[in-house]
Amino acid sequence: MTMQNEPNPMNLASMTMAAIPDDIPADLDPVKREAYDWIVRFMAGQMTPADIAAMKAWYRQSPTHEAAYAEARRVWTSLGPIASESRLGSGREQVIPITRARRMSPAMPSRRMFLGGGLAAAAASVAYVAVRPPLDLWPSYSELMADFRTGAGERRQVSLSDQVSLDLNTRTSIAVRAQSAEATQIEVLSGEAAISTGAPSLTVVAADGRVTATNAEFNLRCDGAEVSITCLKGRLDVLRNGVAMTLTERQQVSYGSQGMGMPAAIDPDNVTSWQHGVLTFDATPVDQVVAEINRYRPGRIILMNGDIGRRLFNARIKVAETDKIIVQIVHIFGAKARALPGGVVLLS
Repeated sequence: MTMQNEPNPMNLASMTMAAIPDDIPADLDPVKREAYDWIVRFMAGQMTPADIAAMKAWYRQSPTHEAAYAEARRVWTSLGPIASESRLGSGREQVIPITRARRMSPAMPSRRMFLGGGLAAAAASVAYVAVRPPLDLWPSYSELMADFRTGAGERRQVSLSDQVSLDLNTRTSIAVRAQSAEATQIEVLSGEAAISTGAPSLTVVAADGRVTATNAEFNLRCDGAEVSITCLKGRLDVLRNGVAMTLTERQQVSYGSQGMGMPAAIDPDNVTSWQHGVLTFDATPVDQVVAEINRYRPGRIILMNGDIGRRLFNARIKVAETDKIIVQIVHIFGAKARALPGGVVLLS
């Protein structure tokens, strides 16, 4: 059912197709045609909040619509690096100062490339994408489904009720699954959040595990299937694949592809320094430093030198000044930096 004061998703799709020349294959399934148009409009930055709500309503109509949307996004993801390369011209690199590169938008594939030849090109580009994977320059399907989301370098504070509050770190997506006077359930789809809950029971789902808390404060970080939970105050019950764990103040546990770890003592100030706009690295391998910095800045830093990646690095830096890390790695370890459009920096 279409929500009041929002455009009808089917009418929106029709208007989009009428407004853009129809260069897609004639035999393409109509639902897939509409899915491709939604993706093109979204990636072109042409959608208002009401349009995004209509897009969600469109792909929630049926499993067929969801599958078509997912397929269209996979094609777009495969074509993204190829289109960016073609915009640079004949594969030639452009050396651009970092300050200028950060202001440039990532190149987007044309609609003709995406729709007219996208299906064949996506299959042919598998090896290319494996070498140069998509750089998380746009939101994922699950992120679009989130009720609350932050972009690169953004923080957001959310009060779900008088008893439950969230402080969202960079690139974080959270969905509210259930909420009542007695209990609240949310899902951390990706990213990191400091969570505080009062008397009502709070359940937080992350990857394939869950945390139950009452009168507690904790920090939860979710990177794909890898989840880290730090108890800052009170008590937490963690459950994952039948394994239960209890955390008390200043304890941390992680779970992921290697199973559930054991609780470990942790300095909460190091875990929550991001809430004060600071990142701290203490004898941290450079490749891990780069991975962390990539969470806070648009584009992507790509470390191509394995020897430098294994070197240990110490720094304390403001979140708003993450590009200083690039300068420090160049000066300390002798790395070479090459800035490309879209905030992409190659370190070799």
